[in-house]
Amino acid sequence: SVAQGTVMRKLLWIVIIAVVWIYGSGFMGLGPRGAMDYLNEWEQHSLNGDAERICEMMHEELKFSIDDRTTPGRPIDMQGGKAELCDYYATVVPAMKHIVSGMNVTREDVELQRDWLHPWTAEVSYTEQRSVSMAAVQMQVNTVGEDRVTLVKTLTGGIKIKALHAKTRMAGADAI
Repeated sequence: SVAQGTVMRKLLWIVIIAVVWIYGSGFMGLGPRGAMDYLNEWEQHSLNGDAERICEMMHEELKFSIDDRTTPGRPIDMQGGKAELCDYYATVVPAMKHIVSGMNVTREDVELQRDWLHPWTAEVSYTEQRSVSMAAVQMQVNTVGEDRVTLVKTLTGGIKIKALHAKTRMAGADAI
C-alpha cells in the first residue's frame, strides 16, 4: 500500500540520518584537529593546576602506563586505571601552577588511526617536545616523549581519554 511505502521511506531516511550523524560526529570530534584541540585542553588544565578537570577528561574505563625518566634518580613507572591516575594528578598537578612559569608543548610525527567499524574511537600517537620554565629556580627543562592515546566519543560525556601510554625522557636542562 502507499501508506506502508511512505512509512518505509521515512524509516530509511531516519536510518540514513542516524548513520551520517554517528560517523560524521565521530569524524569531526576525533579528526586530527579535534584530537589535538582535546590534548591541548588537557595541557592547559595541567598548566592551570586543575587536576579535577583533567580527571573529568578521562573515561571511567581508562587504562594507562607511564614510563617517566625526566627526574634524575626518581624514575616513575606507573600503570593502572582512572582512580590511580586521578590520585597521581591530584598530588602533582596543583603544584605545577606554583612551580611552572611557562610551558611550550609541540607534537610532531602525529599519527591518527581510525577504524570504520569504530567511528567514535581514535588512536593518536606522537612525539612530544616539552619545554618547561621554572622561574623560581631559574631553570628550563626540556623533555621528549613518545605517547599513544586512545580517544573515544561518548554519548553523554563528549570526548574522553580511554587509554594513555607515555614514555618520557630528559632532553636537557638550561639555566634561564
